[in-house]
Amino acid sequence: MTIVIGVGNEFRRDDGAGPAAVEALRGRVGVTLAVTDGEPARLIELWAGADLAIVVDAVRCDPPSPGRVHELGLDTAALAAPPVTGHSLGLGDAVALGAAVGRMPRVLEVLAIEGSEFGFGRGLTPRVAAAVDSLTRRLTARLAPRPASLCGPHEPGRPVPATSDGTDAPGRKDDA
Repeated sequence: MTIVIGVGNEFRRDDGAGPAAVEALRGRVGVTLAVTDGEPARLIELWAGADLAIVVDAVRCDPPSPGRVHELGLDTAALAAPPVTGHSLGLGDAVALGAAVGRMPRVLEVLAIEGSEFGFGRGLTPRVAAAVDSLTRRLTARLAPRPASLCGPHEPGRPVPATSDGTDAPGRKDDA
């Protein structure tokens, strides 16, 4: 199972980047999608047992570069740093707790989007909105369901099966 988890609060401006990314992916990818506030127990419950968990969250950096996307892996030291979002506990706390209780995904990727405004209010700043758009296009290309092969696996010397409407598969040359 693959899951994309958007962390954040859509009522705290750029902190809503994670939920905005998940909303943009709805109906476009064939994976589980979830939104959470970042509380460690909720994160662990969402990603436990997943083959791949992708967490999208907003971060504050100094100096800021709003819209810049940081790609972090499970072994990245940045996960152990104190939280830089509006969440009281950080992602590092969730990773430490999840590892301690054996409830981690096989692979964890964190996509952290630098924000600039975290005060009360709705809507992302333009640079963060552009980053979310770019990121969701990348994730869609990576995670979109692939159409099943029209004919399935083909063995040389065997005829290519007809389509469900009884016609030969596209591109098949009829030898009859």
